[in-house]
Amino acid sequence: MKRSKKILASLLCAAMLCIPTLAAGKQDAPGAGAYVPDPQYTVVWGAVTRQDNGSLLVQKPGETKPTDGVVFWTENAMILDAVSGDPVDADAIKTGETVYAWMGARSVMTMSLPPQTTPELLLVNVPADYKVPQYDVIVRSDGLVSLGIPERGGMSITLSDGTTYQVWEDAQVTPYLTRSRVTYQDLLPGTRVLVWADDSGKVSRVLVFPYEYKGSISLDGYGRLYINGGAAVDPSSLRRPYKDERLYVPIRAVAEAAGYDVSWDKALGVVVKDGSETVFSILPDSENVKASAADGFHLSGPCLIANGVTYLEAGDLARLLGMFYGG
Repeated sequence: MKRSKKILASLLCAAMLCIPTLAAGKQDAPGAGAYVPDPQYTVVWGAVTRQDNGSLLVQKPGETKPTDGVVFWTENAMILDAVSGDPVDADAIKTGETVYAWMGARSVMTMSLPPQTTPELLLVNVPADYKVPQYDVIVRSDGLVSLGIPERGGMSITLSDGTTYQVWEDAQVTPYLTRSRVTYQDLLPGTRVLVWADDSGKVSRVLVFPYEYKGSISLDGYGRLYINGGAAVDPSSLRRPYKDERLYVPIRAVAEAAGYDVSWDKALGVVVKDGSETVFSILPDSENVKASAADGFHLSGPCLIANGVTYLEAGDLARLLGMFYGG
């Protein structure tokens, strides 16, 4: 618990003190290694037809066959008003109204016609010609400084589909279903958000959903690796040993920067602990990881060693540490 509080404090501070500051305006990641969009959500929209079994058939204009569209179940979905962001009861959704649904990794689609799934988020009560807010996960956060207003700060956030938004400190930033205080400084990689913005990318409101990770590992457009917003690993120590350009990162440098303890055991290899609890251990040249939650855990590559330094693929290490990886 102490380590979690320490990480949260470092996240909030690093967000403005350690990461690069940018002038106002849409930012493009420069040079080799720039962020390549990897959308984490699929969006489906259309008109609703309520089904007798309580599900919702959503069809776009022109989809009229019984096998067209997608059937959505709402029992475990977040259902929000598109304008206010307030929760809406599923029974209030009317046949004929337009809805927008976001499906992520947790939304398993059946092979039936039409396919059936439970969306992660369903936006309802959408006015005609309304600019619908975007739901996504933040993969990169950069500090913003105003060029015209003294002491005015903000955050440039990049979502998984590559969209960049400017969130200034006067934007309304609120948490989902809690009274916790959140600000633009909490918009860190791995955070799921619902963003209301104008056509220029200036944000008026952000709804922040509970953070699911213990921290974040992210790579900027210059090849620098950041741990919880602070530059912790020199680019020269990162490796791409395979033709598919997978990024390998030093286990000790990353884990210690995230607040874990790292040691070496002759029999177990690299041992990473959270206090007295062993998070995982792995031997060099092996893909067999021993982790506290190792069931079904498959590494994308082996643990490498060079000059006494052990490496794991960045996404693998992030998952083992319970951190978000925005590669």
